[in-house]
Amino acid sequence: MSYAYGKQIEEKMSVGRFALIRLGRLYPLVVVASIAAILATWLLNAYSAFSFNNNLFMNLFLFQGLFGKSDGFITVFWSIGVEFWVGLTLFYGVLRYRVYFINFLIVLALIFFEYGGKSSLFFGIDIGLINNGTRRGLLGIGLGIICYQIYLYYKDVSLSARAKMFIKYGVYILFAFILFYMIAPKKTMHQLNHVYLKILVCVIIVFAALLKNQCKLFCAKWQSWLGDISYSVYVLHSIVIWFTTPLIRSLNLTGYAPEILGGLFVLTITLIVSHYTHKYIEMPAYKWFKGKIGRT
Repeated sequence: MSYAYGKQIEEKMSVGRFALIRLGRLYPLVVVASIAAILATWLLNAYSAFSFNNNLFMNLFLFQGLFGKSDGFITVFWSIGVEFWVGLTLFYGVLRYRVYFINFLIVLALIFFEYGGKSSLFFGIDIGLINNGTRRGLLGIGLGIICYQIYLYYKDVSLSARAKMFIKYGVYILFAFILFYMIAPKKTMHQLNHVYLKILVCVIIVFAALLKNQCKLFCAKWQSWLGDISYSVYVLHSIVIWFTTPLIRSLNLTGYAPEILGGLFVLTITLIVSHYTHKYIEMPAYKWFKGKIGRT
């Protein structure tokens, strides 16, 4: 977000315009995924996967996840509401108080944040909008702001061959550590605070930014493609699982075959569906919406 809107922030884009552009970016897939969730309920009796109650209201106004609940047709929708409203708040803060005040808030959140909300900003107190979801949004978007500031400072610096090598192998080591943590037995790694992993991911992002124009490590087309479709993957993967699970179960596979083959099948279908939803729904809707705003 910081990379995409950095220039507009420097040019003092209004908060209202920023909000409308973000709506155009996030909202189309929210609508598509909600319709697909309704179809899943009708066709597959998947009602247990989500609840209608008051969630239609929460979805329509992107309020899901703001009050400490995962309200929404789909579980992952909680973060979309948090991203929109926390991002809008931080955007206003950056415009009004510049990045220094925001960085102070992020460091504060970092000190008191632990995944799960046991000890976090405001010492784990959950009151209204002050909850684990909004703290995670503050941490994630805020660290993105910090990464972008570092990138701006160093992007035009000419790196020596030794510095490039150090950064490149640093990325390999950090990535291997994070991958090991993700697949290691939790009881052997449970004492490691999740915040440290988020910091390591941010370090990798900064390294990648520094190497962007000087190393082929982060310039492959498939990497850009995965980045382009990532929002579609995030929003739609649950729905793909709902629709493909009955098919996988009908094969009556035994042992680890359902997990291995089923996982590969779901991954493949998710990437294909996300590619076309990004190409024919997500980006056309975003460009149309952005064009309409530009003419107002």
